[in-house]
Amino acid sequence: MSGHHEKPPQTKAAKYITIGIIVLTILMFIIAFHPFGTIITSDFPENEVVVAVSLPFEGEMAEFGVEYMRGIELAIEDINNAGGIRGVPVRAEYYDNKGNVTLAKEQFKEIKEQGIPVVIGALTSTVTLALAPYAESYEIVLISPSATSAGLSAYGNYVYRTVSSDIYLGAGMAKIIGGRNDTQNVMMIYLNTSYGKSLRYAFLNEVETSYPDMHIVSCIGVPDSDTLNAGAIIAEMKKTQPQSVLLIVNPSQCVEIMKAAEAEGLHPAWFGSDMVTNRQVPLEVGAYSEGLIGFSQSRRISDPSYEEHYVEKFHEALMVRDSIYGHDTMIVVSQAIENSGYTADGIREGLDNIRHVGLTGTIVFDEKGDAYPSYDVMRLENGEWVDLAWKEVITFEKKASSHASSH
Repeated sequence: MSGHHEKPPQTKAAKYITIGIIVLTILMFIIAFHPFGTIITSDFPENEVVVAVSLPFEGEMAEFGVEYMRGIELAIEDINNAGGIRGVPVRAEYYDNKGNVTLAKEQFKEIKEQGIPVVIGALTSTVTLALAPYAESYEIVLISPSATSAGLSAYGNYVYRTVSSDIYLGAGMAKIIGGRNDTQNVMMIYLNTSYGKSLRYAFLNEVETSYPDMHIVSCIGVPDSDTLNAGAIIAEMKKTQPQSVLLIVNPSQCVEIMKAAEAEGLHPAWFGSDMVTNRQVPLEVGAYSEGLIGFSQSRRISDPSYEEHYVEKFHEALMVRDSIYGHDTMIVVSQAIENSGYTADGIREGLDNIRHVGLTGTIVFDEKGDAYPSYDVMRLENGEWVDLAWKEVITFEKKASSHASSH
């Protein structure tokens, strides 16, 4: 006799159990090491993944809207060339809100009826703030590549942005202007909107806290419209004689104010918020705008090939770099869908867990859906916006998954 027992014959039931265990093991392995991260239990589109985009392509902010759209289109091209989202091509459905709140709201209702779970937009803080309650009520993810108002931080469920709050930019502007030895008297002209008021508050708060020798000799609010009393502004400038003037205004208002100041022979040091860092100001103001210092969200492009891709696609040079925020926003949305599904709650989960290194730097959302801040300072030289050496990056402790817990 041998020293071991013979194996008993395997029954059909035992065979099926064994096969089932093997299949289950394979499935568990696939789940554990799935390249997309999680299993999607909800229905996933078979033909195309549609992302709604609400931007202005007409009106005062059209130039910016077109730039963000171009970045989105370049991102979509990259995504689809790489195989789409889970093998399904992605497409943007564009809504031209013309910078109009009423129109943007109507379009948002249409987006809900279409069953699209995510909207990239809007551009301005005013329109984005108007859409934020609808995003919360309709349970649609709203993610802005540009709206910076601190008020957006109050919407912690379905509202995100790939730029940071005005709180940090306002403080940064105060530090730059306050760092000028010859700057003691400062005049501020700001839009009487959520965007302008938010920057005004952050700037003045930083001045009061850190720069007691900086004197705000005048602080003028202007309407967000085509009408501007440039004469009254220039009269105030003559009266107060500021060494520096900070413009938190629309591009056309910046042009009008600077032209009026030039006509009166006034030569303060000019500073402008991110809304004036575009092509219009140097083109229309001309040589007088030389030396204008502008502040913006970081626009330094981490991938040099992006500019080549842009020129190849649109047949013109990359004059301003807002498009990179459109690109990065589209990329993080696609990654969130790929990781967690084509539902609003899935996209929220995906965004809360995003750790993306994009053209604008690292994108991580805090518990309020805000991206961590990074800023650039630029100066107009020979009609072109040139980066200055100074760059401030403010970081703060990440509270893991707290945004998700607030839902």
